[in-house]
Amino acid sequence: MARCPTEEKYGYEDCRFEKDVDENFHCSICYNVLKEPRTCRNNDHIFCLACITQHLKVNSQTCPECNEHLSVHTLRRPRVLNNYLSKLKINCDHASRGCPQFTCLENLKTHVANCGYAKCAIVNKQDKFEVCGYRKVKCSDFGQMQEDVGILKGNLMELNGKVEQAVKGIKKLGEKVEAMKEINEKVEAASGEMKKEIGEVKREVKDMKNNFSKVNKDVDEVKVMMIQMLELLNKLPSSTEGMLNTPREDILIAGGYGGPWSEPGQSTEVYSWEKNGWFEVSPMNDDHEGASSFIYKDQFFVVGGADSKAIETLNLDELPLKWTKFLGELPYPCDDHQIVVYQQSVIHIGGFRYGKRWSNVISELQLTLPCVMKELCQMPQPRGHHSAEVLEDKVLILGGFNSVKITNSVLEFDPKRNECKEMPKLPSALRRMATVGWRDEVVVLGGRDKDDQILNDVFMYNSKTGKTTALPSMLEKRDGCCAVITGNTIVVMGGRNEKRQYLSSVECFTMGGSTWEYLPAMNNARSRAVAEVLPSARKYV
Repeated sequence: MARCPTEEKYGYEDCRFEKDVDENFHCSICYNVLKEPRTCRNNDHIFCLACITQHLKVNSQTCPECNEHLSVHTLRRPRVLNNYLSKLKINCDHASRGCPQFTCLENLKTHVANCGYAKCAIVNKQDKFEVCGYRKVKCSDFGQMQEDVGILKGNLMELNGKVEQAVKGIKKLGEKVEAMKEINEKVEAASGEMKKEIGEVKREVKDMKNNFSKVNKDVDEVKVMMIQMLELLNKLPSSTEGMLNTPREDILIAGGYGGPWSEPGQSTEVYSWEKNGWFEVSPMNDDHEGASSFIYKDQFFVVGGADSKAIETLNLDELPLKWTKFLGELPYPCDDHQIVVYQQSVIHIGGFRYGKRWSNVISELQLTLPCVMKELCQMPQPRGHHSAEVLEDKVLILGGFNSVKITNSVLEFDPKRNECKEMPKLPSALRRMATVGWRDEVVVLGGRDKDDQILNDVFMYNSKTGKTTALPSMLEKRDGCCAVITGNTIVVMGGRNEKRQYLSSVECFTMGGSTWEYLPAMNNARSRAVAEVLPSARKYV
């Protein structure tokens, strides 16, 4: 059963409230809207009850803001603040099931207990087919697939033997036909005496014709089976594909968030395949959490994130690497958006626009002074926490959060016509997953589903047919992770696990393989960071 949000120990997510909640009413530990607020004795620093209780259990008995002595028993209840929070309007816990109700926070539990959308055990008939469509496809074991191919090859050899026997039978049949002609000549010469033999020969000829028809059918069946097996062999991933081309492009990861007591927002690290390790390089000038990145004309761009409209660049032709603030900036603060480069255009997609909530706009970001966002198209619904990949001449936009619920929608954006069209949906609703483009496929990794469960699932989404194919699951469950593909090897970094712990672990998978493997961990745990593959023309560490 899905976990009810009101059972969460910590604060309420901002996106659930009808209106933006002032930043002064956010917990300084979990950064969410306060739940059961408590303050320290002297300086009125404010926290969620569960957050400060956990802090006092695992840390010294002091306020995390002013370091005054503090215990659970000396916490104060801010009555005026409680009264204010109780009047804020929040959406129903069952909004993802379709409940449109916003209610005062003080009435939330009563509303949830009586909500008509809280049916868990009953599934409408019209929903059954959709639920069946969400079943996860089990990943086939590659070793078993090789064994099956071996069996198919053995069957093919056996069928080839039958074909050879059938050919020999045809040759014998031809010889018998010749013999039959001689018999017919003798019958014509002595018809009276040979009537009995003629009848027997005719029966034999009839049997031979039936056998000949059966042989032809067997040959046709063999041809069909050979064609099917060849198609199967062509579809199977080769276990050696990509392994011969060991990836050597270095990887750069920047920004993100590592928890209340860490500061990776400016941190930058480079992974060297040659040295098999992560190395810190020059940090960014500002914090960037939930930003987007791209490489354009040998410049590494990081755009927005964490209530920021700043843009920073890294000149990849100048060593040592050093970040520079771009003179232009976004027209408004934005995070949880996506940016892709199509030909010479930088395309900005959706995201959380501070002051105007979630955006449904697809724009061209013009890197001029001042920076201009030229609107190209509007998506059917707002979207953030989504992914976007360029495949050939199209941009695929997958999953995300549309301000009410997590979606399994997939859109195809045509940059030439500035039009969007719906594609077949994902197997289930997802947000904060990582994606990479590979051939005609988008590989989708981890993320969080509609029940707020963090996943380690991996599957491919075909950009032309919309069909999905399961791949081996990651070693760890991750949401808010980032991923790159170098050669045929996918590298996944950081994120948060099912215990909401921030991760520094890194793992990789080579397409055509059967298992994920760990790489050396990063120096900093981080979620919602950005990462890109660096050009291989030079060494960066």
